[in-house]
Amino acid sequence: MSEWDEWRESPGRTAGASVAWIAIWGALIGATTFVPLFPYVGGGGFLPLSVAFSAIAPLVLGPAGILAALIGGIIGAFLSPASFPLGPIDVLVVGMMPAVLVYLMTNGNNRILWVLNIIVIIGMGIWLSVFPYYVPGPPTFSNPTNPGLFFALGGWYWIPWLIIMISPLGWKYIPEWARLTEIEGIGKKFVGLLIAIMSSVMVWLIPFFLPFWYLFVYPVDLGQAVFVGYSWWGPAFSVVITIISIPIIEGLHRSGLPKVPGALW
Repeated sequence: MSEWDEWRESPGRTAGASVAWIAIWGALIGATTFVPLFPYVGGGGFLPLSVAFSAIAPLVLGPAGILAALIGGIIGAFLSPASFPLGPIDVLVVGMMPAVLVYLMTNGNNRILWVLNIIVIIGMGIWLSVFPYYVPGPPTFSNPTNPGLFFALGGWYWIPWLIIMISPLGWKYIPEWARLTEIEGIGKKFVGLLIAIMSSVMVWLIPFFLPFWYLFVYPVDLGQAVFVGYSWWGPAFSVVITIISIPIIEGLHRSGLPKVPGALW
C-alpha cells in the first residue's frame, strides 16, 4: 500500500493532511494578515505577511496546503480588510494563489503538473502583455508610448521563470533539490526552494497587479512604476520566505510525525 493510499484511508484527513493541520495553518495565515509587508504601489492597503505562509503551505501540507491557504484568505478578508481591498478577488489572489503556484513550481517532476505550470506561466505572460493597455485599450486605457520598455519591464515577471521551468532545472533539479534533507545537501535545498519560490512570487504578482490596473484605471506610467516598484521586492521577499520555510520543513522532518503526501519533509 502506498503512502497516499494509507493517508487516504485514514479518517479525518483531506488530500492526505489532517483536517486539524489544515485548520491550524489556515488560522495562521488568517492571523498574519494583520502584519504589513509592503504597501500597494499606486493605491491604498498593503501586502500582508500571510502571503509568505500561504506560499509555505504546500511545502508543509502538500496539495492540502492550497485548501489551508484558501481558508486563511477567507479569515483574513474579515480580520484585515486593508489586506484584501478587492474582497473575494483578493481571497483567491492574495490568499490562495501563492500556494497554488508554489505547489506547481515544486512538482515539475510530475508531468501533468509541469504541463499545467507551463500553461499557467504563458497565460499569465500573455495576460500581462495585453491587458488592459491593448485589450480593452483605448479610449479608457492608452497604449504604452514606449512598447519596448513596457514589454521589457513586464517580461521580468514571467519570461525568466518560464525558461527555468521549461529547462531541466524546472522538471528535474528543483523538485530533487527541494526534497533534500539538511544532511543530504542544505545548500542545494536552499537553491531549489529559492528558485521555485521566486518563480512563484514573480508570476503571482501578475494577477495581483492587473485587477487593480483595470478597476482603478491605472495610466500606463503608473503601471510601469508598479513594475519597477516590485521588481526588487519579489526576489527579496522570496529570500525571506525560503529562510522561513527551511527550518519549518527540517523541524517536521526530524519530528517523527507521519509525512503528508506531497509535502517536502
